[in-house]
Amino acid sequence: MAAFAAIQAPSFAADNASLAAAIDQTATAAIAAGESAGLQVAVYKDGKPVLVKSYGFANLELKAPVSNDSIFRVGSVTKQFTAAVLLQLAEEGKLSLDDKLSKYYPDFPRSNDISLVQMLHHTSGIFSYTEDPGFAKDGMVKRTTDEMVAYIAKLPKTQDFEPGTDWHYSNSAYFVLGGVIEKVAGQPLASVLKARLFVPLGLTHTALDDETEILEGRVAGYAASAPGKFTNASFISMTVPGAAGSIRSSASDLAKWNAALHGGKVLKPASLQAMLTPGKLTNGETTAKAMTALMTKAGIAERDGKKEYGYALMVSTKEGHQKVDHGGSINGFNAALSEFPKDHLTVVVLANTIGKDAGSGKVADRIERIALGLQPKS
Repeated sequence: MAAFAAIQAPSFAADNASLAAAIDQTATAAIAAGESAGLQVAVYKDGKPVLVKSYGFANLELKAPVSNDSIFRVGSVTKQFTAAVLLQLAEEGKLSLDDKLSKYYPDFPRSNDISLVQMLHHTSGIFSYTEDPGFAKDGMVKRTTDEMVAYIAKLPKTQDFEPGTDWHYSNSAYFVLGGVIEKVAGQPLASVLKARLFVPLGLTHTALDDETEILEGRVAGYAASAPGKFTNASFISMTVPGAAGSIRSSASDLAKWNAALHGGKVLKPASLQAMLTPGKLTNGETTAKAMTALMTKAGIAERDGKKEYGYALMVSTKEGHQKVDHGGSINGFNAALSEFPKDHLTVVVLANTIGKDAGSGKVADRIERIALGLQPKS
């Protein structure tokens, strides 16, 4: 960490070349320290690129370098695409976010008591299938959407708490929301996302991933037991994360997506505001208290303090700077996408490694601090 502490953030008056050099030094040092096999970094200020650059290896066995066209899995960053499509369908009157889940999956446990908006906010109480002890053994196999929903519905535990009374991150809720999209649109989720978001916005490196596809630029994923201690990541069929985490993309594409979303090119103003509005529990409290407790336990809250959860977007502050972000983690990959609206700053960091003291999170934190003119952490 001493090497990172020595990198001083340039002042806001510094030109983009100085800022780019400091960010480049940080990313280079992260690779040297073994925090990831490879990285993609995209930093935009005032809508213009400060640095878009790639580091390290896309494949350690072949010694193939990461390029700006390399394609990474981005895990739960997928969720904001899912939320955006649901909001588009609501704008068109094809569904209501107040609909009960029973309208689409009447046999799902507690579906009469759970609304789509609660699922978006992670206040539905639906147990997350990725936390089931048997998931590592039997949750990885290729399934259709309906088969996966049935798998979730038949888990030994299906509910964490009474709908609306608490907050807990639920991959199950977002996977099932993908099923709702398919039922309403009458098409596979991959086709809906492509037609509504990827093609119109020019996201040429972005798709709902399919592990069977031969894909130019596909990056290999790695697990790390410690910095620099890499092994090949375990297999997971991309049918399993679905609308909760199956998108593949690049840092440049995610920066473009972020600009379109926050720039009003995806949703109407009221819908975008809803995405950014913290969820509320039935007792009137926002999600912050429950989120803080869980994220502190996970060692995440210390970076940005209190967080609120909208629709697949977290809202917080970083030493006084308003922040909107969401990360993603999936076998072999780790992603960070952050927007600082008042600073007109976007930071994207993609890593093809996940594990102890490895991945994109700490690298992204250092880059954000540099770009915001904050002092580095010791």
